[in-house]
Amino acid sequence: MARQIRAILFDLDGTLVQTRDASWALFERTNKKFALGIDDREQFFKLFRDNLFVAVPQACGDQERGVAAIDHFLELLRKEYNPPLVPGIADVVRTLAARCVLGIVSSNALEAIRRIADDARIAQCIAHVFAGDIEPDKRKSIRQFLADPSYATLRIGSPAYQERTPKPFEPDEVAVVTDTVCDVRHARECGVRTLGVSWGMHKASELMEAGAEKVAVWPQEIISWALPPPQSDTVEERAGDVEPPPQTDLEPVLEKSAVRRLKGLRAE
Repeated sequence: MARQIRAILFDLDGTLVQTRDASWALFERTNKKFALGIDDREQFFKLFRDNLFVAVPQACGDQERGVAAIDHFLELLRKEYNPPLVPGIADVVRTLAARCVLGIVSSNALEAIRRIADDARIAQCIAHVFAGDIEPDKRKSIRQFLADPSYATLRIGSPAYQERTPKPFEPDEVAVVTDTVCDVRHARECGVRTLGVSWGMHKASELMEAGAEKVAVWPQEIISWALPPPQSDTVEERAGDVEPPPQTDLEPVLEKSAVRRLKGLRAE
């Protein structure tokens, strides 16, 4: 049986933010500049079946041109990318931050991630960020997160991290939440759990086929999947555990008053 989830690593594009239009609008400019042959949005989304930093050079058949194209695209992301958050996802992040260590692991540029998180006022709910312009391979970032116990530290909506001795993560205490097939596969390679989301680049059926445990249709499902359910005790069982309130000096007076009222009603 899997352990309780203690940490969640969110993908950014298509998971936390709406990217189907915003990312393609920028990549389309890169495609035209470098003549990559990735001429529509669906072809662009297919790149994310693999690591983007590998897929672009392979798609254009020229390693040097592909790397230059990625650099151009990352610069556009740094300067211009600012899509809206998925509706309701900010509340999900704030709710989870009180119980789980939250991180972002993304192919996007760190500057763009920071801008988006600041604008959404969730930056201080995110304990750690692993950006693509620093480490292109998400598997390395996930393994780094698992290997260093200091990452197991909550950050609950404030600049400071909790000052407690962290307990290292076991792989099945960590989950990746994502919208892409490649992320699901790479997370499973690292031994961590995976939840897909249906509102991003890849279809729910594709995410399940890649190995996602479940695919969320609504953001709130992330909370119900990650956090333990409420106690199932019945009302009667809980009531039996409650001690009666202590007797007060007023109770004998109130009891006599009630008896007098009852006698008066009988006399009438």
